[in-house]
Amino acid sequence: MNSVKSDTNKWKKNTFFILAAIGGAVGLGNLWRFPYMVYENGGGAFFIPYIVCLLLVGLPLVIFEVSLGKWGDGSIVSSFHKKNKTTSWIGWWVLINSMVIVFYYAIVLSWSLEYVFFSASETWGNDPASFFTNEVISITSQPFQFGPFNFKALFALLAIWISVFYIVKAGTKRISRVLLVTVPIPFLMLIVLSIRALTSEGGFDGFNYFIKPDFSGIGNISVWAAAASQIILSLGLGMGQLVAYSSKRKDNKGTIKSSMSILGFDFLFSLLAGITVFSTLGVLANNQGVEVAELDNIQGIFLAFVSYPAAISQLPLAAIWGMIFFTMLVLLGLDSVFAVIEANLVGFEEMSMKFSKTRLSLIICSVGFIGGVFFLFGNGLYWLDIIDHWVAYYAILSIVVLQGIILGFSKSLQKFIGLFISNLRYLTIFKIWVSILIPLSLLVFIINEIIGEFSDVYGGYPLKAVIIGGWGVFFLAIIVSIFLGRLYNKKKI
Repeated sequence: MNSVKSDTNKWKKNTFFILAAIGGAVGLGNLWRFPYMVYENGGGAFFIPYIVCLLLVGLPLVIFEVSLGKWGDGSIVSSFHKKNKTTSWIGWWVLINSMVIVFYYAIVLSWSLEYVFFSASETWGNDPASFFTNEVISITSQPFQFGPFNFKALFALLAIWISVFYIVKAGTKRISRVLLVTVPIPFLMLIVLSIRALTSEGGFDGFNYFIKPDFSGIGNISVWAAAASQIILSLGLGMGQLVAYSSKRKDNKGTIKSSMSILGFDFLFSLLAGITVFSTLGVLANNQGVEVAELDNIQGIFLAFVSYPAAISQLPLAAIWGMIFFTMLVLLGLDSVFAVIEANLVGFEEMSMKFSKTRLSLIICSVGFIGGVFFLFGNGLYWLDIIDHWVAYYAILSIVVLQGIILGFSKSLQKFIGLFISNLRYLTIFKIWVSILIPLSLLVFIINEIIGEFSDVYGGYPLKAVIIGGWGVFFLAIIVSIFLGRLYNKKKI
């Protein structure tokens, strides 16, 4: 049987690489995390630190990771191995950490898929909050109370993973075809939803509430930390997907142009998502006779599965708008999931393993499916929240810091980047920026956040749950990564 290492398919056009990178970056977080971040951190004033961080943190890091893909000629593991094989484990930490994220991310997609069908008859009725917590997730009272198992979500989860398997097993050719549907269609859907919300009574009030500037917090370090972390999470940095996708480019032409395109589309989608969400909430607030600030459940997952269904029910032809919205969530999420799976596939392909790509894809997708089953119990949402806080914040920011410090000083990488940043002064600034200034800034944010963890237990959860689901998962991922790093060094061709 041939090793999957022999599969050397590349993107036929750079356009497909850009679409893949945008698809992997733009996801559910753009739709519910970004709008709330803007709302909670100064409204329109938040765009100042956000745009500054977008240009000074987002753009350099995207250029850096796109460069890593071609320089390392493979996965993020390959990049660390090329620098020094003793650091291969860090590359595996990137991939294992991203897989943990996908475990619960796919659960959210399974709920979205369920809601596509719920929308047809507005199954949530007059109380979307009660429907979501009692009927959909059957939430228990605390993390250590398992509660009932959600079999409906299990079948939806299986459908999600079968779709991902079908997409990734055939390589870039099939991924390219899928991207032509899953990237532009959600964008068009969002435009339609935003127009519908803005033209409804109360829509502009919600929009104005979203962008109303409050400059009082502009000097607060937490606001700048929020902007930087949102950009890193939104772009999928520190997850290995951009590196893997870039390694499949035919050449290194247009690196800066491609990076700016990825950045621009991600910001545009986030902005449009904010307009759509808060215009829709404005409709809901108008119908309830309250201000947007007085609405409940406008943060995180509850925004999508509680507030948005409630708002949609206020619109004519609610079933249609609901099906459009949740179909959009499914399409957005699929892109992000198969980006992570593709990144892991590239990593395992680099080992001398006697598996076809189809079998390896099946194994990884099966692991993803099994890893998500735990979150289908009634206490799943608690563990999802705890684990997400550690792996999608502390781990990813730590990884970005290590990438910059360890790989940024590689002389061969600097020489490679010098092919498209030919000016020596600009190249030196880029090196200092990515290798020293950004890592130091992120370290300040991480330390500031960790100090806060000692004063208040995250989310008011039992300390034992935070230790197990937070730091426990954080360090377990590192242990598994060290093992895979050693195995990789032995089997690397």
